[in-house]
Order: sequence, then C-alpha cells, then structure tokens
Amino acid sequence: MSENIELLRAEMRTHVADAQAICAKADGEKRDLTADEAVQVDALVKRARAAKDRVLLAEQEQQAKGSGAGFREEMQRLGDSIARPSAMKRDNLHPRVKAAGGSDWGERVLHAVSGPEGFKGLLSGGAVPLTVPLDPEPVRIGVPALVLRQLIPTVTGPSRFGYLRQVTRTNNATVVARGALKPTSVFENVRVDDRTRTIAHLSEAISRQDLRDAPSLQRFLDVEMRLGVEMALEAQIINGSGSGENMTGIANVSGSQAQAWSTDILTTMRKAKTKLETLSFADGAAYVVHPNDWETIELLADNEAQYYLGGPVQTVDVNARRLWGMPVVSTTAQTAGVAHLANFRLATELQIAEDLRLDWSENMYDEDALGAGVGASDFARNMIRFRAEMDAGLKIYQPSAIVEIDLTA
Repeated sequence: MSENIELLRAEMRTHVADAQAICAKADGEKRDLTADEAVQVDALVKRARAAKDRVLLAEQEQQAKGSGAGFREEMQRLGDSIARPSAMKRDNLHPRVKAAGGSDWGERVLHAVSGPEGFKGLLSGGAVPLTVPLDPEPVRIGVPALVLRQLIPTVTGPSRFGYLRQVTRTNNATVVARGALKPTSVFENVRVDDRTRTIAHLSEAISRQDLRDAPSLQRFLDVEMRLGVEMALEAQIINGSGSGENMTGIANVSGSQAQAWSTDILTTMRKAKTKLETLSFADGAAYVVHPNDWETIELLADNEAQYYLGGPVQTVDVNARRLWGMPVVSTTAQTAGVAHLANFRLATELQIAEDLRLDWSENMYDEDALGAGVGASDFARNMIRFRAEMDAGLKIYQPSAIVEIDLTA
C-alpha cells in the first residue's frame, strides 16, 4: 500500500507542477490565462484531484496507525498553490461565481475551494483581507458602535517594542530674575518593554453551498468576524490585566488618576474633567461608560421632568454623544459602575504588527462531526471554517491623562 501511495503522490506532484508552469508563464507575461490554457489547467487539476482522492482513501487507512500527519502538511503545501493560481483573474472565473453577488473575499474563497469549473481544489486554505463592514441581511444582535479605537493613534511596527512612560510630571516653570537660578521641572520617564498580543476567533464549520448560495452570508461573516476581534481588542484596551496574554489596559495602569463619587453622577463626571483640566490634558479627551450608566445619565431629569440631555426626541447621533462638552463612548467593555475619562491621543497608542485578517481552511478534523465519537474532516463534509485575527499592542505613555471615575453612590 505504501508503494502505491508514493506513486500517487508523484502523479499528483506532476500534475500540480504542470499546472503551475502554465500559470507561471501567464504571470510572467502579465496576462490572464488563454482559453486553451484554462482548459489545460482544468484538466490537470482534475487529474491531480483524482490522484489526491485515491491517496486520501489510502491515507485514511494508515491514519489509524499514525502515519498520515506528515502527508497532510505536504498536501496542504502543494494544494495551496494550485487552489489559488494568481493568473486565474476574475475574468476567468466560472459564471456561477461571477454572478454570486457577494463580497469579493467570499468569491475568492469559493473560487479557490470550487475551482473554475465547479470542482473542488486541492485541500484549499488561504487568507483574504477583510473589507469595510457592510450592512448585512441577517439581523445581527447586540452590535455596538465601535468608536474607542478611532480615538487612539495607531502605528505599524514589530511585535516587540519599547517606549518611555511618564511617571512624574512636576512643572516648576516660573518668572525668573536676570542672573537668578532657574527652577528645575521634573519629568521622569521609565522604559517599558512590551509586545503585541494575538486576538483571534474561529467560526463554526460553514457549508460551501451555503456560502455560495447566500451572498448575504459572506457579508454577515465579514462583519461578525471583524466585530468579534474589535470587541475583544476594546476590552483589552480598557480592562487588560497585563498578565499572561493580556495587555495592560487603562483600568490597570499605575499612575492614573481617580475620581470618587461626589453628590450625583453628573457632578462626579464633571469633577473628573477638572482633574484633566488642571493638568492641561482635557483638550481631546473622551468619556468611556457602560451602556447601563449611559442610560442613567440620559434619563436624568429636573423637577419639571425635563431631561438634561434632551430626552427621547433628541436628534443627536449616537456616535456623536457628548457630556460636559466631551465625546462619550458607550461600550460593554467598560465595567458597569465605573467610567473613564482619558485623553487617548496623548496617553495611548496602538502598535499593530498585523492588522485584521481572515483565514480559511477545509483541513480541520472534528472528532464529533457525525455524532459523539464519530469524526470527519471538514474537507470530507464540504465545510469551511474561518479565523479572524490581529496582532496588536497598547502603549500608555501618560497615565496621568487617564481618570478612573467611581459611579457608585
């Protein structure tokens, strides 16, 4: 059996190499495949697939003996290149794929999985960039307006980085007579060495047919996979503990200021603003509150039942909410009963080693796919899984530009 597998492997390699050569020739000439070349590539892929299917049957028999893992990796490496040849431009897509009407990344996944004539590629897997989220047709539940990240400056850099964090800020500047000794201000900084963290999640197995037949599912996945990572990043920015794989968030950095409860919630929030104003940090600051606390604020009314913030007939956009002249971000990443007022532009910076990306694969094996203890691969079931991830790190340069506010009376 092992000799037959080796022969089939060699046959598959030959067909893949021949198809790659045709695609490489078209790439070198900076053109799409001709009609004849596309037919040749299609035929070679069919032959490679037939050889691969026969190998898979033999490999499944050997898998029980623990001999299939290395071959899966080899097939992945060989299959990727033929599943997504760069010369197969959009004009050569199968008409069914052209007409799908979904987002571009979804069409590319389908094409790589299905091939130009609707047959399956060789153990497809790959990565696609996520587009700007669109309005999905499936109604998404509990989707917040994500604006916190927009307040934070972002740079691209390596996964490990160092920066200076200010720990002392004593300004002794004053009027000085001629010839007199000038005062010394103290601006002490300490070096902080840190690294980015990977934030990621997987989708459930999704039928290739569903992805093909429901263009709205492509948009739905685009939004939901992106949103999951963004929400996790927002939680790290605020509440990251700094231990293990957690960033150090603004709620746990040493050197920040604190505002205790004072009289009522509006008074307390205003006193927090004063703490930044006394340090000249207020310009560009924003409040971060939990939705429950923002509800409390919006429902506040005077003795004549007039809402302080305009009430239900206000025409202010939810993404333009303001309190005491400052923008307000309402997010479930913030702990209820606690708020923050921070000058994010001055105090923080995000370092992105790898921005948000979407990977996909058919190669996962689910040991309970067909019932308890009855396993099967996604490939065998015509299923696809997606993984969204990013690599980001948070720098906090000026902790004193952050005020933690106690909203509990």
